[in-house]
Amino acid sequence: MDNIKLSVRELVEFVYKSGDINVKNLSPERAMEGIKAHKILQSLMGENYQKEYFLKREFTVNNIQFTIEGRADGIISENNEIIVDEIKSTYTNLDFIEKNYNEAHIAQAKCYAYIYCLDNEINNISIQLRYYNLDTEKTKTIPYNYDLKELELFFYELLNSYIEWAQTIIDLKKERERSINDLKFPFDYYRKGQRDFSVAVFSTIKEGKKLFSQAPTGVGKTISILFPAIKSMNYKNNTKVYYLTAKSSTKTIAFNTVKMMVHKGLSLRTTVITAKDKICFMEETNCDPEYCPYSKGYYDRLNIPLKNAVKNNCLFDREYIEETARKHDLCPFEFSLDLSYMSDAVICDYNYYFDPRVALQRDDVFKNTNDILLIDEAHNLEDRTRDMFSPELIKEDFYELYKVMKKTNKKIGSALHNINKRFIEIKKEADNESKILENEPSELISSLRKFSTIAEKFINDKKNENIPDELIDMYFKSTFFIKISEIANSNFCYYVDFIGNKTKVKLFLIDPSSVLKEILKNAWSSIFFSATLTPLKYFRYILGGEDDDHILKIKSPFDDENLNLMITSDISMKYTEREANIESACCYINKLISEKKGNYMVFFPSYSFMGKIYETYENLYDTSNIILQNQGLNEEEQTEIVDKFKSQTGLVLFTVVGGVFSEGIDLPLEKLIGAVIIGTGIPQISFERNIIKGFFDEKYNSGYDFAYKYPGFNKILQSAGRVIRTENDRGTVLMIDSRLCQMTYIKLFPEHWKHYKKINNVNNLINEVKLFWDGKENK
Repeated sequence: MDNIKLSVRELVEFVYKSGDINVKNLSPERAMEGIKAHKILQSLMGENYQKEYFLKREFTVNNIQFTIEGRADGIISENNEIIVDEIKSTYTNLDFIEKNYNEAHIAQAKCYAYIYCLDNEINNISIQLRYYNLDTEKTKTIPYNYDLKELELFFYELLNSYIEWAQTIIDLKKERERSINDLKFPFDYYRKGQRDFSVAVFSTIKEGKKLFSQAPTGVGKTISILFPAIKSMNYKNNTKVYYLTAKSSTKTIAFNTVKMMVHKGLSLRTTVITAKDKICFMEETNCDPEYCPYSKGYYDRLNIPLKNAVKNNCLFDREYIEETARKHDLCPFEFSLDLSYMSDAVICDYNYYFDPRVALQRDDVFKNTNDILLIDEAHNLEDRTRDMFSPELIKEDFYELYKVMKKTNKKIGSALHNINKRFIEIKKEADNESKILENEPSELISSLRKFSTIAEKFINDKKNENIPDELIDMYFKSTFFIKISEIANSNFCYYVDFIGNKTKVKLFLIDPSSVLKEILKNAWSSIFFSATLTPLKYFRYILGGEDDDHILKIKSPFDDENLNLMITSDISMKYTEREANIESACCYINKLISEKKGNYMVFFPSYSFMGKIYETYENLYDTSNIILQNQGLNEEEQTEIVDKFKSQTGLVLFTVVGGVFSEGIDLPLEKLIGAVIIGTGIPQISFERNIIKGFFDEKYNSGYDFAYKYPGFNKILQSAGRVIRTENDRGTVLMIDSRLCQMTYIKLFPEHWKHYKKINNVNNLINEVKLFWDGKENK
């Protein structure tokens, strides 16, 4: 018999969901307020109240076995009466809420009541819907009473409405399972190391564990990960694969890899999620139904195009989503989320799974216990997680808003004035010096809470009319700061910093391991992979792994001799010495690019130092073939530069380590024959980096490694990895910094770097380059 597992909410929403996209319901603050409302009302009940009552039962209709489950907010047992309690938080005036105000609400409660009656063999039951107004904090209770026959009739009518769609889901699942069973590795052979990699991924997923894998360029990481992950889906029911990445270019590579397998017979519904700001059809990204016609009535128009898409297609990329959304007047971003919910694989940015500001918005899509997470370029996740969980507030922003609001709304003005006073106290205590606060700034947080409450009421009362953008912005920043303060532990710190004339208080996540561990425990299995996870045990710890999670280092499949790796031992790019060595660095760059004509990239430690070297270089050499990358390059400009490299030769790009050109860029063969990397890649010394250093010095006596050396060296590996992309590639990597000749760095070198050469003058460089290129040609 075919099986369908379904939550009560899913069943009810399928039949009853309609209307606009509710902007308030999509905000994480709204979700948190809803959770708090439930807890408040549940806590007010007496000893006869069983909160979060789990219900589950099987039903058979049309030879399909449905497993229906859900969690009633509460069950009340008193005076021989059973009452199902269903709590709904709302901004609607309670005077407008009467019986049958919302059919979906009562339908959900009736489903819980029916299952409870069957489980407990009772024939009569009561229901109460309790509406809690988030503005007034008042409650309105609406009672209902049903006998078993009424509930049975209602429930089976509801289930029968779902039958046709259930059969479609079953058919699609069978088609997916059959196609996965038939799926063969889509290439004629495995590259060296590729099969071992795929086997490790498959085994890890079957075990429900984590894998941290370093696989150098050329292994074919994307197919090595996706192929076994997809094959493993037949061994775990209701599984969904998430391919999570930090860059748009890698999303495209992942989607094209799935597309290739779909063209070979795979039936795997796959959605690419594009950021809301990029995909929005409106001039301003504002989801208010009064402004956006794609939000208004969205759910009234959704079902038909959604069903047609899932029935008739597998691949939902940005182009497909935009085209379909325009045709049916749908919000393209929300449509992508609804497609994701119905898909087998989702390709999206890290933040949809890890960012607390995003995670609560569509909890029905993300974070299910059977999720398989494939985390690409995983070396980026450490700092991205820090950014996601480290809110900051600027004193002067609050003061400027105070000047705007004090005449408009005295309560808000007073609350902002109070926040400003708390900042002044912190500033005085710090004596205008950047420092870690010894204790949580509880009075500041308390002031933020008061402001948030008043501001939220004001915003709701105004219904988005004539509300200063600065107020909305400050409201969201304040509520996020409060939310993170509630989970902050010893891995966080509060600090005060002074930038110019501004005072900043930041709640800083120093060690992201525990935060990531908490998120990852919800998933079935997580695969972290990158060409640069060095050292692996460090990344296993910092990215939330356990000691018994697997680590894997794959050797490069390419001939080591195809890479001419050189390190200058005569000049240092240490911050205090680099200015004196600018001319020498220019000489090395010029000799390398002149000795063998082709396309090169030169990676600098910062934009400012790149500018200094360029200034000297143009006084000494021809710069007509040099492209100087601007800071803040957009995607279109990035594509333009890559296209030039693909169509021209003799180009030299001056760019930065850790920038957009240091990873996710494929320029095989003559499109890129060399790279110069200046420095060790270490981040600039900063207050935050020193906080990380101090924390890990105390914890593991390895502060400099954790804060500077490891992040920097992984950027070097990424930049160097641009040169050799295929088995036929040959190229040169010149690293200009004598510190890289030290044993502490050499121990970090991957296997395919062990044949590096030290050079100590320009003639030495010329000889090595000639030998590499001419020697191969003579063979």
